[in-house]
Amino acid sequence: AVCLNVFGQSTTLSTGVGPISITSGYFNNDTRLDLAVANNVSNNIGVFLGNGDGTFQNQVTYLAGKLPFQIITSDLNRDNITDLVTVDVGDNLVNVLLGIGNGSFKNGTTYNIGSASTSVASGDFNNDNRQDLAVTLTSGNVSILLGNGDGSFQNQILYPTGTGPLSAISDNFNNDSNLDLAFVNFGNNNLVVLFGDGRGSFSFQTTYSTDSGPDSVVSSDFNNDGKIDLAVMSFTNNTVIVLLGEGNGNFQRKVTYSTGQGPFQIKAGDLNNDGNIDLAVSNALSNNIGVFLGNGDGTFRNQQTYTVGSGPSGLVLGDFNTDGKLDLAVNSYDANSTTIFLNVCP
Repeated sequence: AVCLNVFGQSTTLSTGVGPISITSGYFNNDTRLDLAVANNVSNNIGVFLGNGDGTFQNQVTYLAGKLPFQIITSDLNRDNITDLVTVDVGDNLVNVLLGIGNGSFKNGTTYNIGSASTSVASGDFNNDNRQDLAVTLTSGNVSILLGNGDGSFQNQILYPTGTGPLSAISDNFNNDSNLDLAFVNFGNNNLVVLFGDGRGSFSFQTTYSTDSGPDSVVSSDFNNDGKIDLAVMSFTNNTVIVLLGEGNGNFQRKVTYSTGQGPFQIKAGDLNNDGNIDLAVSNALSNNIGVFLGNGDGTFRNQQTYTVGSGPSGLVLGDFNTDGKLDLAVNSYDANSTTIFLNVCP
Protein backbone atom coordinates (compact mmCIF):
# COMPACT_ATOMS: atom_id res chain seq x y z
CA ALA A 1 0.00 0.00 0.00
CA VAL A 2 1.12 3.53 -0.74
CA CYS A 3 1.91 5.61 2.34
CA LEU A 4 -0.39 8.64 2.21
CA ASN A 5 0.44 10.42 5.47
CA VAL A 6 4.10 11.28 5.23
CA PHE A 7 4.78 13.47 8.24
CA GLY A 8 4.02 13.07 11.91
CA GLN A 9 4.86 15.19 14.93
CA SER A 10 6.97 18.28 14.37
CA THR A 11 9.58 20.06 16.45
CA THR A 12 10.69 23.67 16.19
CA LEU A 13 14.03 25.45 16.32
CA SER A 14 14.53 29.10 17.24
CA THR A 15 16.08 31.13 14.43
CA GLY A 16 17.02 34.75 13.98
CA VAL A 17 14.45 37.32 12.91
CA GLY A 18 12.66 36.71 9.62
CA PRO A 19 14.02 33.31 8.55
CA ILE A 20 13.35 33.22 4.82
CA SER A 21 15.59 30.63 3.17
CA ILE A 22 16.99 27.31 4.33
CA THR A 23 19.44 24.75 3.00
CA SER A 24 21.03 21.57 4.31
CA GLY A 25 24.38 19.86 3.98
CA TYR A 26 27.16 18.09 5.84
CA PHE A 27 29.06 20.96 7.45
CA ASN A 28 31.26 19.06 9.92
CA ASN A 29 32.04 15.92 7.92
CA ASP A 30 29.94 13.51 9.92
CA THR A 31 26.98 11.53 8.58
CA ARG A 32 24.41 13.84 10.15
CA LEU A 33 22.73 16.51 8.06
CA ASP A 34 23.05 20.11 9.20
CA LEU A 35 20.93 23.17 8.40
CA ALA A 36 21.69 26.77 7.46
CA VAL A 37 19.05 29.50 7.57
CA ALA A 38 19.15 33.00 6.08
CA ASN A 39 17.58 35.39 8.58
CA ASN A 40 16.21 38.20 6.44
CA VAL A 41 15.58 40.78 9.17
CA SER A 42 18.49 40.11 11.53
CA ASN A 43 20.86 40.09 8.53
CA ASN A 44 22.62 36.90 9.51
CA ILE A 45 22.97 33.21 8.81
CA GLY A 46 22.08 30.62 11.42
CA VAL A 47 23.89 27.29 11.28
CA PHE A 48 22.27 24.36 13.08
CA LEU A 49 24.47 21.27 13.44
CA GLY A 50 22.48 18.05 13.27
CA ASN A 51 22.51 15.41 15.98
CA GLY A 52 21.45 12.73 13.51
CA ASP A 53 18.17 11.95 15.27
CA GLY A 54 16.10 14.81 13.88
CA THR A 55 17.20 17.25 16.56
CA PHE A 56 19.72 20.04 16.12
CA GLN A 57 22.08 22.11 18.23
CA ASN A 58 21.28 25.78 18.78
CA GLN A 59 22.14 28.11 15.94
CA VAL A 60 25.57 29.65 15.53
CA THR A 61 25.28 32.90 13.60
CA TYR A 62 27.41 34.50 10.89
CA LEU A 63 27.04 37.97 9.46
CA ALA A 64 25.31 38.19 6.10
CA GLY A 65 24.63 41.17 3.86
CA LYS A 66 21.57 43.37 4.11
CA LEU A 67 18.29 41.45 3.86
CA PRO A 68 19.67 38.06 2.80
CA PHE A 69 17.02 36.38 0.66
CA GLN A 70 18.38 32.99 -0.36
CA ILE A 71 21.06 30.62 0.92
CA ILE A 72 22.53 27.59 -0.87
CA THR A 73 25.34 25.11 -0.34
CA SER A 74 28.18 24.48 -2.77
CA ASP A 75 31.87 23.56 -2.75
CA LEU A 76 33.47 26.64 -4.28
CA ASN A 77 37.13 25.95 -3.43
CA ARG A 78 37.29 22.24 -4.24
CA ASP A 79 38.27 21.05 -0.76
CA ASN A 80 35.30 18.68 -0.37
CA ILE A 81 34.01 20.87 2.44
CA THR A 82 30.57 22.46 2.11
CA ASP A 83 30.49 26.22 1.61
CA LEU A 84 27.55 28.63 1.91
CA VAL A 85 26.38 31.34 -0.49
CA THR A 86 23.78 34.01 0.23
CA VAL A 87 22.28 36.70 -1.98
CA ASP A 88 20.71 39.90 -0.67
CA VAL A 89 17.76 42.07 -1.64
CA GLY A 90 19.00 44.91 0.58
CA ASP A 91 22.38 45.49 -1.08
CA ASN A 92 24.22 44.46 -4.23
CA LEU A 93 26.29 41.70 -2.69
CA VAL A 94 26.82 37.99 -3.05
CA ASN A 95 28.24 36.61 0.19
CA VAL A 96 30.47 33.50 0.22
CA LEU A 97 31.27 31.69 3.48
CA LEU A 98 33.91 29.01 3.00
CA GLY A 99 33.52 25.96 5.20
CA ILE A 100 36.33 24.97 7.53
CA GLY A 101 35.14 21.38 7.91
CA ASN A 102 34.37 21.34 11.63
CA GLY A 103 30.92 22.87 11.19
CA SER A 104 32.11 26.46 11.28
CA PHE A 105 32.68 28.89 8.42
CA LYS A 106 35.11 31.65 7.59
CA ASN A 107 33.75 35.18 7.62
CA GLY A 108 32.10 36.01 4.35
CA THR A 109 33.79 37.32 1.23
CA THR A 110 31.48 39.62 -0.71
CA TYR A 111 31.15 40.24 -4.44
CA ASN A 112 29.37 43.34 -5.73
CA ILE A 113 27.13 42.45 -8.67
CA GLY A 114 25.60 45.90 -9.11
CA SER A 115 22.02 45.03 -8.24
CA ALA A 116 19.95 43.50 -5.49
CA SER A 117 19.54 39.77 -5.99
CA THR A 118 16.74 37.33 -5.31
CA SER A 119 18.10 33.83 -5.91
CA VAL A 120 21.25 31.88 -6.61
CA ALA A 121 22.05 28.48 -8.11
CA SER A 122 25.40 26.76 -8.34
CA GLY A 123 26.72 24.39 -10.97
CA ASP A 124 29.67 23.82 -13.26
CA PHE A 125 28.56 25.84 -16.27
CA ASN A 126 31.83 25.70 -18.24
CA ASN A 127 32.85 22.12 -17.47
CA ASP A 128 36.12 22.98 -15.74
CA ASN A 129 35.31 21.11 -12.51
CA ARG A 130 34.86 24.39 -10.67
CA GLN A 131 31.51 25.47 -9.27
CA ASP A 132 29.97 28.60 -10.79
CA LEU A 133 27.02 30.72 -9.69
CA ALA A 134 23.91 32.04 -11.43
CA VAL A 135 22.21 34.92 -9.62
CA THR A 136 18.86 36.52 -10.49
CA LEU A 137 18.90 40.30 -10.12
CA THR A 138 16.10 42.77 -9.44
CA SER A 139 17.47 44.78 -12.38
CA GLY A 140 15.95 42.13 -14.66
CA ASN A 141 19.13 40.19 -15.39
CA VAL A 142 20.76 36.93 -14.47
CA SER A 143 24.42 37.22 -13.48
CA ILE A 144 26.80 34.38 -14.29
CA LEU A 145 29.83 34.21 -12.00
CA LEU A 146 32.36 31.68 -13.27
CA GLY A 147 34.34 30.21 -10.39
CA ASN A 148 38.11 30.25 -10.14
CA GLY A 149 38.07 27.19 -7.90
CA ASP A 150 39.31 29.03 -4.82
CA GLY A 151 36.07 30.70 -3.75
CA SER A 152 36.57 33.72 -6.00
CA PHE A 153 34.95 34.49 -9.35
CA GLN A 154 35.66 36.04 -12.71
CA ASN A 155 33.86 39.24 -13.71
CA GLN A 156 30.16 38.66 -14.09
CA ILE A 157 28.38 38.09 -17.38
CA LEU A 158 24.84 39.50 -17.54
CA TYR A 159 21.89 38.13 -19.49
CA PRO A 160 18.59 40.03 -19.65
CA THR A 161 15.74 38.03 -18.18
CA GLY A 162 12.50 39.93 -17.76
CA THR A 163 10.83 41.58 -14.79
CA GLY A 164 11.31 40.24 -11.30
CA PRO A 165 13.34 37.08 -11.90
CA LEU A 166 13.18 34.58 -9.03
CA SER A 167 14.10 31.02 -8.13
CA ALA A 168 17.09 30.18 -10.33
CA ILE A 169 17.72 26.46 -10.72
CA SER A 170 20.34 24.57 -12.70
CA ASP A 171 19.76 21.26 -14.46
CA ASN A 172 20.29 19.57 -17.82
CA PHE A 173 17.06 20.12 -19.72
CA ASN A 174 18.11 19.06 -23.23
CA ASN A 175 20.33 16.03 -22.58
CA ASP A 176 23.51 17.55 -24.05
CA SER A 177 25.73 17.10 -20.95
CA ASN A 178 25.82 20.89 -20.38
CA LEU A 179 24.04 22.53 -17.48
CA ASP A 180 21.11 24.81 -18.28
CA LEU A 181 19.23 27.37 -16.19
CA ALA A 182 15.59 27.99 -15.41
CA PHE A 183 13.88 30.70 -13.41
CA VAL A 184 10.56 32.52 -13.25
CA ASN A 185 9.75 36.18 -13.90
CA PHE A 186 7.29 37.31 -11.24
CA GLY A 187 6.45 40.44 -13.20
CA ASN A 188 6.04 38.78 -16.62
CA ASN A 189 4.14 35.68 -15.48
CA ASN A 190 6.50 33.36 -17.27
CA LEU A 191 9.12 30.67 -16.92
CA VAL A 192 12.45 31.13 -18.69
CA VAL A 193 14.84 28.37 -19.75
CA LEU A 194 18.39 29.30 -20.82
CA PHE A 195 20.50 26.64 -22.52
CA GLY A 196 24.17 26.33 -21.59
CA ASP A 197 26.87 25.77 -24.20
CA GLY A 198 29.25 24.10 -21.74
CA ARG A 199 31.69 27.01 -21.96
CA GLY A 200 29.93 29.29 -19.50
CA SER A 201 27.64 31.00 -21.99
CA PHE A 202 23.88 30.67 -22.31
CA SER A 203 21.60 31.15 -25.29
CA PHE A 204 18.34 30.11 -26.95
CA GLN A 205 16.10 31.48 -24.25
CA THR A 206 12.65 29.92 -24.32
CA THR A 207 9.72 31.16 -22.28
CA TYR A 208 6.53 29.50 -21.09
CA SER A 209 3.54 31.38 -19.75
CA THR A 210 2.61 30.59 -16.17
CA ASP A 211 -0.19 31.55 -13.85
CA SER A 212 -0.02 34.99 -12.26
CA GLY A 213 2.90 35.83 -9.99
CA PRO A 214 5.18 32.80 -10.33
CA ASP A 215 7.70 32.68 -7.50
CA SER A 216 9.30 29.22 -7.41
CA VAL A 217 10.33 26.46 -9.82
CA VAL A 218 11.72 22.98 -9.25
CA SER A 219 13.06 20.31 -11.63
CA SER A 220 12.84 16.54 -11.39
CA ASP A 221 11.51 13.56 -13.35
CA PHE A 222 7.82 13.38 -12.48
CA ASN A 223 6.74 10.71 -14.99
CA ASN A 224 9.71 8.34 -14.81
CA ASP A 225 10.69 8.70 -18.46
CA GLY A 226 14.27 9.79 -17.79
CA LYS A 227 13.57 13.35 -18.93
CA ILE A 228 13.68 16.38 -16.66
CA ASP A 229 10.31 18.01 -15.89
CA LEU A 230 9.43 21.29 -14.18
CA ALA A 231 6.89 22.43 -11.62
CA VAL A 232 6.14 26.14 -11.26
CA MET A 233 4.27 27.76 -8.40
CA SER A 234 2.19 30.91 -8.62
CA PHE A 235 1.97 33.03 -5.50
CA THR A 236 -0.95 35.11 -6.79
CA ASN A 237 -3.06 32.31 -8.26
CA ASN A 238 -2.32 29.73 -5.54
CA THR A 239 -1.44 27.07 -8.08
CA VAL A 240 1.33 24.73 -9.13
CA ILE A 241 1.74 23.97 -12.83
CA VAL A 242 3.46 20.79 -14.02
CA LEU A 243 5.40 20.97 -17.30
CA LEU A 244 6.62 17.65 -18.66
CA GLY A 245 9.95 17.66 -20.47
CA GLU A 246 10.40 16.20 -23.93
CA GLY A 247 14.13 15.74 -23.37
CA ASN A 248 15.10 18.21 -26.09
CA GLY A 249 14.64 21.34 -23.99
CA ASN A 250 10.94 21.71 -24.76
CA PHE A 251 8.25 21.37 -22.12
CA GLN A 252 4.53 20.68 -22.40
CA ARG A 253 2.24 22.25 -19.84
CA LYS A 254 0.09 19.43 -18.50
CA VAL A 255 -1.78 19.89 -15.27
CA THR A 256 -2.50 22.55 -12.66
CA TYR A 257 -3.09 21.90 -8.97
CA SER A 258 -4.39 24.15 -6.21
CA THR A 259 -2.03 24.99 -3.37
CA GLY A 260 -2.81 26.84 -0.18
CA GLN A 261 -2.76 30.62 -0.04
CA GLY A 262 0.42 32.40 -1.12
CA PRO A 263 2.69 29.47 -1.96
CA PHE A 264 6.29 30.60 -1.44
CA GLN A 265 8.65 27.75 -2.32
CA ILE A 266 8.45 24.30 -3.90
CA LYS A 267 10.72 21.27 -3.54
CA ALA A 268 10.67 17.80 -5.09
CA GLY A 269 11.64 14.39 -3.77
CA ASP A 270 10.28 10.91 -3.14
CA LEU A 271 8.62 11.45 0.22
CA ASN A 272 6.70 8.18 0.58
CA ASN A 273 9.32 5.82 -0.86
CA ASP A 274 7.19 4.53 -3.74
CA GLY A 275 9.72 5.41 -6.44
CA ASN A 276 7.71 8.41 -7.64
CA ILE A 277 8.71 12.04 -7.14
CA ASP A 278 6.45 14.09 -4.87
CA LEU A 279 6.15 17.85 -4.33
CA ALA A 280 6.22 19.88 -1.12
CA VAL A 281 5.21 23.54 -0.97
CA SER A 282 5.17 26.20 1.74
CA ASN A 283 1.87 28.09 1.81
CA ALA A 284 2.91 31.41 3.32
CA LEU A 285 -0.57 32.82 3.86
CA SER A 286 -2.22 29.56 4.96
CA ASN A 287 0.40 28.75 7.60
CA ASN A 288 0.89 25.21 6.37
CA ILE A 289 2.91 23.05 4.04
CA GLY A 290 1.25 21.12 1.25
CA VAL A 291 2.40 17.70 0.06
CA PHE A 292 1.43 16.52 -3.43
CA LEU A 293 2.11 12.79 -3.75
CA GLY A 294 3.20 11.79 -7.23
CA ASN A 295 1.50 9.02 -9.19
CA GLY A 296 4.58 8.43 -11.33
CA ASP A 297 2.93 9.47 -14.58
CA GLY A 298 3.31 13.22 -14.20
CA THR A 299 0.09 13.61 -12.21
CA PHE A 300 -0.22 14.16 -8.48
CA ARG A 301 -2.76 13.64 -5.73
CA ASN A 302 -4.34 16.76 -4.28
CA GLN A 303 -2.32 18.38 -1.52
CA GLN A 304 -2.33 17.20 2.05
CA THR A 305 -1.54 19.95 4.53
CA TYR A 306 0.50 20.08 7.71
CA THR A 307 0.19 23.10 10.00
CA VAL A 308 3.27 25.18 10.79
CA GLY A 309 4.07 28.49 12.46
CA SER A 310 3.07 31.80 10.94
CA GLY A 311 4.41 32.75 7.51
CA PRO A 312 6.08 29.59 6.21
CA SER A 313 8.78 30.55 3.71
CA GLY A 314 11.78 28.50 2.62
CA LEU A 315 11.82 24.73 2.94
CA VAL A 316 14.29 21.92 2.37
CA LEU A 317 14.06 18.14 2.14
CA GLY A 318 16.67 15.88 3.73
CA ASP A 319 17.13 12.82 5.91
CA PHE A 320 17.58 14.51 9.26
CA ASN A 321 17.28 11.42 11.48
CA THR A 322 19.36 9.06 9.29
CA ASP A 323 16.62 6.49 8.70
CA GLY A 324 16.83 6.60 4.91
CA LYS A 325 13.64 8.62 4.45
CA LEU A 326 13.23 12.25 3.41
CA ASP A 327 12.21 14.65 6.16
CA LEU A 328 11.25 18.31 5.77
CA ALA A 329 12.40 21.53 7.40
CA VAL A 330 10.48 24.76 6.84
CA ASN A 331 11.05 28.29 8.07
CA SER A 332 8.27 30.35 9.63
CA TYR A 333 9.11 33.94 8.77
CA ASP A 334 6.74 35.57 11.26
CA ALA A 335 7.38 33.11 14.10
CA ASN A 336 11.21 33.26 13.90
CA SER A 337 11.41 29.50 13.88
CA THR A 338 12.17 26.46 11.75
CA THR A 339 9.86 23.45 11.95
CA ILE A 340 11.22 19.92 11.45
CA PHE A 341 8.82 17.26 10.18
CA LEU A 342 10.09 13.68 10.39
CA ASN A 343 8.93 11.13 7.84
CA VAL A 344 6.65 8.46 9.34
CA CYS A 345 6.17 6.30 6.23
CA PRO A 346 7.22 2.65 6.70
